[in-house]
Amino acid sequence: MRTLIDLPKRHYLIRQYLTRQINVRYKGRALGPFWSLVSPLLMLLVYTFVFGTVLHSRYGISKSETTLDYGLALFCGLNLFNFWAEVITQSPGLILSQPNLVKKVVFPLEILPLVNVLDALFHCVLAFVPLFFALILVHGAVPWSFCFLPLFLLPTMLIALGFGLFLSAIGVFVRDIQNFVPTVVTLLMFGSAIFYPLAFVPDWCRAWFSLNPLAVLIENARKTLVWGMSPDIAPLSVIAGLSLAFAVIGFLFFEKSRPAFADVI
Repeated sequence: MRTLIDLPKRHYLIRQYLTRQINVRYKGRALGPFWSLVSPLLMLLVYTFVFGTVLHSRYGISKSETTLDYGLALFCGLNLFNFWAEVITQSPGLILSQPNLVKKVVFPLEILPLVNVLDALFHCVLAFVPLFFALILVHGAVPWSFCFLPLFLLPTMLIALGFGLFLSAIGVFVRDIQNFVPTVVTLLMFGSAIFYPLAFVPDWCRAWFSLNPLAVLIENARKTLVWGMSPDIAPLSVIAGLSLAFAVIGFLFFEKSRPAFADVI
């Protein structure tokens, strides 16, 4: 618990590692941070064509919903999910990739999962920039409700942090988890109501889908950020509280596991 309390005191170290991680990601790349926009935009074009144009998928939020509206809402959901997925995919090998910090230096290892989350958050926020301008081009204005974006980013960040702490610690002891996580991420992508609304899920399993916090966050995010509707504060508040508790438990689990890292690595 002491590690969690001391975390704010390490803000300088966190900032330094975050800056270095962002710089390393774009080192030698001509487009720099714009690569964070290119990749999701390309995937958006593919998904919009397949689901919106070929399969004529719609969210049914508005009677006048067009393929472009579907694409913008899809882009919104993908941004949130990709934020979480990036953290989860990288976490199992996070501590294993830094053996010198584990063995030879007295280093606060708990900041590595946190920096990993902040790095993904930085690029997630960048990816919302084209959505902001696309709303202006398609609808002539950005909905006032776009100011609620932090309500969706913060719980997603806390959920990602909790998973990141658990997986980075477990990954030290169970190396096979690195091969298992990408499959789980793919399954959750289709189970998080990204390509369809929760209302389209059959009644017999909708309750199970609703237990997925990412599905609830994505469902609320697209209707709030794209269609200008007010968010459902009650479920978002519950998710925010549970995600905070999950992140704290993740820190405690990481702190409990840390003494054994050096013996395994």
